[in-house]
Amino acid sequence: MNIREISSFLAAASLLVSGVSFGGGTISGTVSFTGTAPKPTKLNRKSDPICAKTEFDDEAVLTSKNGKGLQNVLVRINSAVPGAKVPTADVVVDQKDCMYRPRVQGAVEGQKIMVRNDDGTLHNVHTYDGTKTLFNQAQPPKSPPIEKPLPKTANVVKLKCDVHPWMIGYVLVSKSPYFAVSQDSGQFEIKDVPAGTYTVEAWHEKLGTKTEQVTVTDGKASDVKFTFAMK
Repeated sequence: MNIREISSFLAAASLLVSGVSFGGGTISGTVSFTGTAPKPTKLNRKSDPICAKTEFDDEAVLTSKNGKGLQNVLVRINSAVPGAKVPTADVVVDQKDCMYRPRVQGAVEGQKIMVRNDDGTLHNVHTYDGTKTLFNQAQPPKSPPIEKPLPKTANVVKLKCDVHPWMIGYVLVSKSPYFAVSQDSGQFEIKDVPAGTYTVEAWHEKLGTKTEQVTVTDGKASDVKFTFAMK
């Protein structure tokens, strides 16, 4: 390897370490919560002995330990981005410990959804686009995954279990693959975004939607912050 090749290799390695790709920039930031966070409330799961083995709190509003970060907010560019490709893999939803996992995730128009039952009990997967039922199907233990196309007209697909009413999940169908879900700290990161100016949307199941304008530059990180409060 000559000196020029070594220099190119080191430059590429530096970009990879910094988390920035050659083809675009990064949108990163924090989703904050203001006000008093709701106190954890235990879910009543006693109707099913399998589910009752494990206790869970209501996860509709989850904040960080210091109460300042908001989890499970989907941050996305919900407009078509030229050259963006639809992922070939299915969007996977697991039913584990009688909860939908992950609770919130993104998808791209054209993808399929796959729902798996990892529990030793019957579930009934009922999905909605608003009030319209998309599919409603029982899923016994050890049965094959349910695979369905996501409708292109959908925006927020809600999953419920007609057997276990506390089970709720969401898949947000977007026009681009550029999205991320905030972690327990409230932080998020969207990588490999083509240069340009975008409207970035932050969606929460209970607290609504916020938008911000962000300009992305190749090889750089753009910071954006969102703040939500209890309604």
